[in-house]
Amino acid sequence: MKVSLNWLRRHVDLPESAEEVAKALTSIGLEVEGTEEPGKVYEKLVVAKVLTCEPHPDSDHLHITTVNNGKETIQVVCGAPNVAAGQTVVLAPIGAELPLPDGGTLKMKKSKIRGVESFGMICAEDEIGLSDDHAGIMVLDDSIPAGTPFVSLGLYDVCFELNVTPNRPDALSHRGVARELAAKFGRPLKPLAYELKEDSEAASSAVSLEVVPGCGCSRYVGRVIKDVKVEKSPAWLAKLLHAVGMNSINNVVDITNFILMDVGQPLHSFDMDQLHGNKIKVRRAVKGEKIETIDHTAHELVENDLVICDGDRPACVAGVMGGVESEIVDTTKNVFLESAWFNPTIVRKQAKRLCISTDSSYRFEREIDFTTQDEYSRYACAMIQEVAGGRILKGTVEYTGDDHKKALNEVTLRTARAEKVIGMKIDAADIEKYLTGIALEVVKKDAESITFKIPSFRPDLEREVDLIEEVARLVGFDNIPYTLPSFKMQPNELPPIEVLNRKIRKTLSAMGLHECLSLRFTSKARTEALFGAENDDRRSKPAALLNPLSDELGVVPTSLLPNLLKSVAENEKNRPGSVRLFEVAKGQFKRDRKDVRDPGFDESNLVALAVAGAFDVNPLNDKPAQIDFAAFKGLVQSFLKRVGLVVEFRVPAKAEIYLHPGKQVEVLADGVVLGTMGELHPTAMSAFEIGYTTYVMELDMDKMEHATHKKIVFEPFSRQVPSSRDISLEVDKTMTHEQILARIKGLNPKNLAKITLKSIYEGDKIEAGKKNLVYSLTYQAMDRTLTDDEVNKAHNKLRDKLVANGDIVLR
Repeated sequence: MKVSLNWLRRHVDLPESAEEVAKALTSIGLEVEGTEEPGKVYEKLVVAKVLTCEPHPDSDHLHITTVNNGKETIQVVCGAPNVAAGQTVVLAPIGAELPLPDGGTLKMKKSKIRGVESFGMICAEDEIGLSDDHAGIMVLDDSIPAGTPFVSLGLYDVCFELNVTPNRPDALSHRGVARELAAKFGRPLKPLAYELKEDSEAASSAVSLEVVPGCGCSRYVGRVIKDVKVEKSPAWLAKLLHAVGMNSINNVVDITNFILMDVGQPLHSFDMDQLHGNKIKVRRAVKGEKIETIDHTAHELVENDLVICDGDRPACVAGVMGGVESEIVDTTKNVFLESAWFNPTIVRKQAKRLCISTDSSYRFEREIDFTTQDEYSRYACAMIQEVAGGRILKGTVEYTGDDHKKALNEVTLRTARAEKVIGMKIDAADIEKYLTGIALEVVKKDAESITFKIPSFRPDLEREVDLIEEVARLVGFDNIPYTLPSFKMQPNELPPIEVLNRKIRKTLSAMGLHECLSLRFTSKARTEALFGAENDDRRSKPAALLNPLSDELGVVPTSLLPNLLKSVAENEKNRPGSVRLFEVAKGQFKRDRKDVRDPGFDESNLVALAVAGAFDVNPLNDKPAQIDFAAFKGLVQSFLKRVGLVVEFRVPAKAEIYLHPGKQVEVLADGVVLGTMGELHPTAMSAFEIGYTTYVMELDMDKMEHATHKKIVFEPFSRQVPSSRDISLEVDKTMTHEQILARIKGLNPKNLAKITLKSIYEGDKIEAGKKNLVYSLTYQAMDRTLTDDEVNKAHNKLRDKLVANGDIVLR
């Protein structure tokens, strides 16, 4: 935001230099990002006295003058018609450079003008950047001594570019910034000086007002000014607006812009004679209504737009821009002036939708003062009457809704708390001085605290810490001691789920799998390909996004498998042979909300694996072994063992529809199902366009965290020579390898070190409903090499015990 130094001085006395004011602004949190000083290019101009003035002998309009510049008397040829002896003027001496309209510069040097030497130039206002007036030279007050640097007279303004944070709408006006400087320097803020002279005719007799309750306008004040004379603005007004980057339009419009930049209240002026029915109605737009704004752009409105209408049509997009049909023009005689409070969210949305950003919308979006609509309407009318004449009709047409904020907030500040947060001792009296300096009002105070009433223009002050920040700002951040508090630092322990997360990722990476990092959205079609249309399985009910980037990213994931299998398919095409992927992330499950604060979602930490194609990729093998159930189960079992879980596998009571019905198991720990693993169903493979045999696993990490974790302890291994014996067992097809292992281990064979499944046979050479399993049993002692007799004795004893129940037959 641009701020004019001369404008600020209308509100507070500022004898300080521009540099000192800029430093003060930055110190109170209104960072000065840049400074414009147009007077710098005129630093060599000086005040001079015209001693003599004679006609040029060879010209009918030139004059030969002698001028005293405070150091010497020089001769200057001047062509201005108003030059005369005894005047105090502005002199551009030799060496001075004056900017030209085309961007160039005019450098003063000794010259001859029609045979007469000239040692400089006496300047007109347009030649030194003060106005467009070129009727004659600029004549100064005779009390100014010769030799005075012209720029020291304060006729040139200085502008600051401020970085105003979004929470400070009060600083989006010169009065707001001046209030901060007044508090900083301990000076009073000047009152607004204006006099409102109202006519006897009532405003309500000229126009009627209707505001639809709840439409987004909770406060509306309208005033009527008749018989105005629209013309060019006075120089002081145009100059102030130009300083902050605003063009002068005409005296009436310029006053509304002046009030906007002066006190921060957006206003809009209508040509009353162009308002149909002498009526103003504030409402939401009807779909299909159109308006041409004053930038001559046609817009089609929607139901959510807030508009100001006359008797027939929209005349203004509320808080954004007026319509061209009711704008103030040279022929305007009667003016309706609007001062209102519009809902910030509504203004922001419609300004964004219409691609219009104005100084008014910028302030409405950040929430203007909700109490000053009438006061600033009076201020603006008085100013319009001053520059354009006219009669201000008595009173207003106004509306205050039930939803309009009326009460001011109160916040209590504990002095001890302020000292602790700021880090220095501050007396209660100083705190009161600082905060009352920015218009906070003391409501109550005692030995420990002070309660302040928050002014309506500071919506950002809601909590005690906000007031503490204000105190720190006004004390000056540079004045706060830099002493760091004494404390011991120690790292916080990671949450258990994060410890498990890191262990899983590290383990799987070490086992040769590649981590997959998917977007946190997935496709509903891919989810249905695995879990079917919506059913009792909560994974089949992903929550849809309101504004998805695409159908591929239209829902939040309930499982990691859809995205993981998509990656498998892409890797299969681009990296043939073997795919080994894993992912650790969250699944989101939608549910009914308990209250307004409840997000309506449950989250589960998940880990998923996918292995496709070749599993044994040892280059010494002629043909790499493809992944199968036993290999994948071994991989899962090894992974879980490394993270400290003792698990078991069992056939699920209800099969997963995305897995092969005969090649899937549940993974359990402490009797709790962690998840499932198995071979991907051919239908699912087809849906994801996967050609390789693929095995997948997905486990719930939250359940893994609560399962019993076996502490990994090193056990010394035997250095003795092992002995092996094979055993061939015929069992029912329903008996699993896991059950046989449990049976063997339960018999506690002496010196049995390792059990390895060598083969499984099912065929016509054995009885129907049976299968044959061949195991290799390794015997090994810790302290000596076992003799054949010892091995045979232990092995035979095991064989006898295995067949004792009759459900196992030795072959």
